[in-house]
Amino acid sequence: MFAFLIGLGCLIPLTSTASAQTGEKQSVTWTLTPLPPAMLEKDGQIVGYGVDILNWFSSRLPQYNHIREIVPLPRLLKTITGPGTFCNIGMNSTPERREFLHFSNAVLPHLPVSLITKAERNEQFKPFINKDGEVDLERMIAFGKMNGALRSQRSYGPVIDAILRRNINNPGLSFIGNDANFLQLISLGRLDWTLYLPAEAEFYRRAKLPAEMFASWHIAGNDHLMPASISCSKTATGDAIVAAINRLAKDNPNMPWTRFYASALSRQDKQHYEQKLQAYIRNGPPVLNLAVDQ
Repeated sequence: MFAFLIGLGCLIPLTSTASAQTGEKQSVTWTLTPLPPAMLEKDGQIVGYGVDILNWFSSRLPQYNHIREIVPLPRLLKTITGPGTFCNIGMNSTPERREFLHFSNAVLPHLPVSLITKAERNEQFKPFINKDGEVDLERMIAFGKMNGALRSQRSYGPVIDAILRRNINNPGLSFIGNDANFLQLISLGRLDWTLYLPAEAEFYRRAKLPAEMFASWHIAGNDHLMPASISCSKTATGDAIVAAINRLAKDNPNMPWTRFYASALSRQDKQHYEQKLQAYIRNGPPVLNLAVDQ
């Protein structure tokens, strides 16, 4: 899940009748969770491509009073199920979540997890690359001579999680609590590879190793764009906002807001994303559950 939301305050919800009588706008609180690079806290505010996407939609919904609140990830679900109307960008729809949230149609198709290596070592990985230019992750792990690190207790999506479960005892796999420094370890030669969402990898590269070049290999069987939605509380206002979001998406089939996400990608991944996005726009989202934790 890659969620988005900024500001302060909880609201007492206004009913449609009360709003009509007083002329006041109905209020919605957008919950903003720091999840770089979609959202990161800077100088007391949250910035990032997720906030830019939120701005695109909220500016086209002037009939609502938009309030933004920074909400840490552990408090997110508790917050958006509290009194009032709350909305969030980037949460994947599940049967459990649909019990208490309205979900829009997919508004942000984004790239799935990639295998990240040092670019100068591409030749070592070519034996595991198929005819479509994608890495056979299971065959590479089973080879046993490439050291990889992953973040413990993170889901990388059902396809990759199944591969990892089958190879959990492979000595080449390490599970570490924090993945913020994996690129440095690859740069130093202490790791051969890791898995990141492409925008994550580029964020860490720009922040910590701007002079380094890394390769982003797409993983066989997992190279579909992942659709993310906007979710809102199950209130009348939340239902109306989701309906308005769906109308905006229908009226803008080329998804102009995706340029904010594309700007967070490496040149290599941006080209791949733009190709995939055009196919997605033509054909619609894949019928797959590819949810990945941020």
